[in-house]
Amino acid sequence: MRVVIRTHVLAPQFEALAAAHGVESVAVTDDAAMHRELADADALWTWPAFYDAALVEHLERNPRLRWVQLPTMGYDPVELHGVPHGVTVTTAGDAYAPTVSEHAVAMLLALLRRIPEAVRNTAKHEWDQSNAVRIGTLNGATVAVVGFGNIGRAVAERLRGFGARVIAVTRSDRADPLADETARSAEMLDVLARSDAVVLALPLNAQTRHLIGARALAAMLPHAILINVARGGIVDQAALTSALAEGRIGGAGLDVTDPEPLPPDDPLWTLPNALITPHVAGYGGDVAPGRILALVERNLRSFIEGRPLESPAPVAQR
Repeated sequence: MRVVIRTHVLAPQFEALAAAHGVESVAVTDDAAMHRELADADALWTWPAFYDAALVEHLERNPRLRWVQLPTMGYDPVELHGVPHGVTVTTAGDAYAPTVSEHAVAMLLALLRRIPEAVRNTAKHEWDQSNAVRIGTLNGATVAVVGFGNIGRAVAERLRGFGARVIAVTRSDRADPLADETARSAEMLDVLARSDAVVLALPLNAQTRHLIGARALAAMLPHAILINVARGGIVDQAALTSALAEGRIGGAGLDVTDPEPLPPDDPLWTLPNALITPHVAGYGGDVAPGRILALVERNLRSFIEGRPLESPAPVAQR
């Protein structure tokens, strides 16, 4: 068996993992080398940014390759470009769920408790209690979690620990023990109209791009907070900027933007009710890397033994 590795994270660990199982591997750093090495490869472990139309064309010309492993939970380039027949694309599954869900709740708490305002006052040495009555709490709050996969469920688990009421918004309304209520995606506007906060934890695709646009933002309560730890393109950023600037929603915590990085002159940077982090929700010491390596190792064993792989991307083959 031979594996081609192209990723800017975990490449040495992937090479060591392959060697530990007697598998030949080669790490590459550019398209030309990747395409050349794929000629006699059985698997490709790659960052999703390198999954493009040219790569799919090469995969279609190599009937030997049967497995693409992504070290991320997101797989939007796979949906965009498709999966060649006979190839299984697997993701990092729930590897990032602990850290991303913590980040989502941290941003929500920071905005509810008006921590950014306190930080600004600290820098000015100002003791200002004028907005104390506007400080919120998760206890008794209703939070809509849009997308109830690995991350959404981890967010819900943490929210319930704070005494929040969770509404899961999914493609189906199947009950879940971590949700107090479930609603179909088609009912999202009704859910937004009665939620104190909204957490986005769903994949980006043609159906979800700009899902949170002017209409959705208009449905939200004036004090409601929007948290996005999914993909920037799920939110119509111009509409969000207007809603925040005009005070039509309470605030937004964004770990992802569109584009990334967010340009220095983007008006979001100057809005006091916007909290922005640079797509770092997945970080948290060795937790996520350890979970990724464990999953890839399980998949490697399964691939060698001819068993189904874990966490396949739910995308139809071409």
